[in-house]
Amino acid sequence: MDIPFLYCVAGFLLLGVSGEALLRGSVTTANRLRVPPLLIGLTVIAFGTSIPELTVSLNAASNGSPDIAVGNVVGSNIANILLVLGAMAVFRSFSIDAGTLNRDGRVMLGVSVLMVLMAINGVITQWMGVVLLIILGIFTLLLYRTARHESDVSETAASVDGNLLEGGLGLAVPVLLAGLIGVLWGSDLMVKGAVGVAKQAGISEAVIALSIVAIGTSLPELFISLFASFRGHASLAIGNIIGSNISNILLIIGVVASMGPLNVSPEIANRDVWVMLAVAIMGLALMRSGRRMSRMEGLFSLVLYTLYVTYLFLS
Repeated sequence: MDIPFLYCVAGFLLLGVSGEALLRGSVTTANRLRVPPLLIGLTVIAFGTSIPELTVSLNAASNGSPDIAVGNVVGSNIANILLVLGAMAVFRSFSIDAGTLNRDGRVMLGVSVLMVLMAINGVITQWMGVVLLIILGIFTLLLYRTARHESDVSETAASVDGNLLEGGLGLAVPVLLAGLIGVLWGSDLMVKGAVGVAKQAGISEAVIALSIVAIGTSLPELFISLFASFRGHASLAIGNIIGSNISNILLIIGVVASMGPLNVSPEIANRDVWVMLAVAIMGLALMRSGRRMSRMEGLFSLVLYTLYVTYLFLS
């Protein structure tokens, strides 16, 4: 078996396990240090699930693979809705609360449009990256201020409780550090493997990033959303998906681009960012409907994702 493929598999598994460990270690550490649950939910959990994407994209950009850096973000946003939301529905049908999700859903749609505009420019410049980070800071501040006066505080507290480790700082800190090391190592293996597989198979790095790498970095969102849905917190799970998609663009693209211009390949600019936007519109329409998402609809979502990934490899 080829070494690059083994690198991909190892990185895939390491990112999934380490991302979960990093998230739980961070949440528990913040909780034991008496950080308010609302602040933990809106910062540590919201950004924590995007750490695998961030490390992979930074690693890829620093190693001269911008297609992996950008494709990872675009592919993850597509996977979060079609794959994660679909898997949630197949696992357990759920009702969608159209209330507080409307605001964040509109923000997700807005930043998706912004991503399309930057991508068709062919390059995401440093000043664009800085603007994205400023928008992220403003959004997080407004989110914290409004969340204190809304009924979703209990959902945020449930999010924190669901990610706590049994034990004190003596357990949380080592788990946090192990998770951080694992995520960094896993991202390095994933990038090396993706580049190697792409070269050996004659497939573009963008295709590998949009599929294999994106699924690997979306594992924390998948695990957390399935766990939250199982415990009856479907709104929390959907909020996690929306928050991750927002963070992927504002945080990851913002950080990577602010460190240097980020080139966007024509195939991503002309095809995949538009798929991402269409999926975001579809997801927002579903969330605003306020109705129940059935297992059949979840299965249809998974079929759509399978068809998209298949098309990537055949095109």
